[in-house]
Amino acid sequence: MQVGLLPAVSGRPAVPMELVVAHELELLGSHGMAAHAYPEMMGLVAAGVLRPAELVTDQIALEAAPAALAAMDFPSPPGIRVIRIGA
Repeated sequence: MQVGLLPAVSGRPAVPMELVVAHELELLGSHGMAAHAYPEMMGLVAAGVLRPAELVTDQIALEAAPAALAAMDFPSPPGIRVIRIGA
């Protein structure tokens, strides 16, 4: 879930915070991994503990990227789609 980092044109996120408070809900999220943690993560990838290639479920050409982006407005199968650039 992304609550922040919206363009200025969009204004505030349309999250009903009064319902979050009233129902004692929790919002969990992440902005990414801190750069200082990359070496440990890459070590886990090199050791085969983390296998990010298993998350890739589709590859598309760069020319197909605009249509794929537009399709993100609708549900899609789980996994990561990678955009191939070049051959």
